[in-house]
This record gives sequence, C-alpha cells and structure tokens, in this order.
Amino acid sequence: MPEPISSPVRLDVVAVVSGLEEHVRRDRQCLKQLKAGMIKQFTSGSEAIDFLGMQEVDLVVLDSQLTDMDGFKFLKLLRLNMNLKDTPVVMVTQEGQKERVLEAIAAGVDGYVLRPYSMETFQRHMLRALKIDRLVEIEQAQLNEGRRLLAAGRFDEAIETFEELVSEDNQAQKYYDMGCKYLVKMKYGQAIIAFKKAVKINELFAEAYKGLAEAYKGKGDLEGYKTYLQMAAETFAHFNRLEETKELFIEVLKYDAASPNPFNSLGVKLRKAGDLPGALHAYRQALELTPDDENIHFNMAKAQFFMGDVKGAQEALLKALWINANFAEGLKLHLKLFNREFRPPKGAGMPGGPPSTGTLDSMQDI
Repeated sequence: MPEPISSPVRLDVVAVVSGLEEHVRRDRQCLKQLKAGMIKQFTSGSEAIDFLGMQEVDLVVLDSQLTDMDGFKFLKLLRLNMNLKDTPVVMVTQEGQKERVLEAIAAGVDGYVLRPYSMETFQRHMLRALKIDRLVEIEQAQLNEGRRLLAAGRFDEAIETFEELVSEDNQAQKYYDMGCKYLVKMKYGQAIIAFKKAVKINELFAEAYKGLAEAYKGKGDLEGYKTYLQMAAETFAHFNRLEETKELFIEVLKYDAASPNPFNSLGVKLRKAGDLPGALHAYRQALELTPDDENIHFNMAKAQFFMGDVKGAQEALLKALWINANFAEGLKLHLKLFNREFRPPKGAGMPGGPPSTGTLDSMQDI
C-alpha cells in the first residue's frame, strides 16, 4: 500500500455518505491513510444533511447511490443551505457519463472520482478539494484589511482597499472562461478549480461592495452608499442568495423607491444571454421581493414564450395586466399571444394579481 500523501490540512471530521457498504469500507480505508480523525457514515441523505446542519465537518465523501435519494440531489440540497455552501464535497461514484459529471459541477462539487480508483487518485482528489478554499487567500486578506479599516473609522483608506479589490473584476470572468474551456476538453478536475475560483472571487466582490457602501455611509455620502449597496445586492442575486439580496434591497429602497429589483435585472441579463431557464428562476426570485411588479410578470411571460410554454406565458402576462391594465408593452404582447386585444375583467388593477389560477382560467382572454 502506498505511503499517504503528506497533507497540510486537517481532517478532524469526515462524513461518508453512501448507500453501499462495500463502497464505504473502501472509502474509510483510504481516509485513514489520510489520517482522518472521526469518520461518520450515513446511508440516508436526509440524515446526513441533519447531521451536517449541527456538526461542522472538514470533508464530505459522497456516493451517487443513497437509500433515500441519489447523490446529485443530495449535493443540490446541501448547497441550498448557506451554512454548508462552502463545505468541501467530493463525489466518489461509478457514474462517469459526461452529463452526470456536468450535473455535479453545476451543483457545486469540489472533486469527482470514478470507482474503482487507486489510493493515489483518491488522495490527490481529496487534497485538491480541501485546498480550493485557499485559492483566494490574498483577496480574502485584502477584504479583511478593508473591514478592519472600516471598523476603525478610517473610511478613505477602507474605500481605497475595497476599490482595489473590486477593480480586477475581469479576474472572475477569466476563471469562468477558463473553466468552460476545460469542460470542452473534458478536463473536469481543472474545470472545477477554475469555476470555484470564479465563484469565490465574485463572493468577495459582493462583500467588498457592502464594505464600500458602509464606508461611504460613514463619510455621509448617501448616494455612494445607495450605489454600492445596489451593486452588492445584484452580486448576491447572481449566487441565488435570496435573504442577503432581500435585506440589501430593502435597505436600498429606504433611499430610492425606484431602485430596480436585483433579481429582475439578473433575469433580463440571463434572458438576453440566452439562458431562459436561468432567467425564469431569477424572475421567480424577483417576485419574492416585489410580487406586485407587473414588469416582472411581463418578463416571465416573455421567457416562457421563448421557451415554448405558451400557456405559462399567457398566465404570467394576465397577472401583469391584472396589476396594470394599461401596461403598454403588456398589451402588445397580449395581442401576439391571444390574437386579440385585452379587455380588462372586473377587479383588474388590484395588487397581488388574480386570486387563483381558476380565476385566470375563467377570464375572457383565455
């Protein structure tokens, strides 16, 4: 058996999540070679998530076969929890189809190992996953310095530090593009690292924008405060972080009632880029913030129409016109979708949209 690869990282607690005992035995054997401390085993994904919600772990080794769900669903559920979004997860699986690897990368996996594997391969992928968090150490140190200056009331110096951090915003795009090139070449390990670095840089930018907002507020510059708060909200929206986005958006609205909904802005950007499913998801999140905005319902209608969901587009458009029966762009789209002009039903113009889908179905324009 080969000597364990020396590791500067600690593995005090590792969770092994698999529905197959023979897989668990092999994974535990390799983890012991990495000098892992406590190894917790779970056959059920829901039990593992409950445990991870209470106990911090250094690594999750995830199989594709669990007793209550597959590993890909488990990974997606895990990443929905903001407290677990950075927990290193390596999938160790027999599923080597390109579609499954891409699904895991999209869900935020940190490594992907095919069974059967050698000890050396297992160790290399585990250590690589654990080191991903160190990819942006310099940027993180700079963010911490900005926060220190902000707390000390040294606002001009804090602004300079935060601005220096966000001035290289092309770096995230560079790593994203690099990840896409690796995907085309089917170099999935390198793709994962490139995408992770892009995400981590963007997350740092969101925090830096918040810092800039606070620094300008400290200087009494409310316009600068509002501007950077909006930028932070839009950046958080890119990560589907609803609660942070909502908190910042509400704060922005205190100073500017006409500020654009960050999720709606993201949806428009995604739709123009051709990512219609992503745009539709963003619009749904936007409605969590401003449910009575006819523009968002209208944008949803356009996305659904381009996706071929005519009935969904009709329903979304009617909700927009229920809120604002004089919505000019909506009236034009109505003529295209229904081949007739819109005639407002009784009660149109009331906030909140029609009371139920049944109401929509009974409206004269369906």
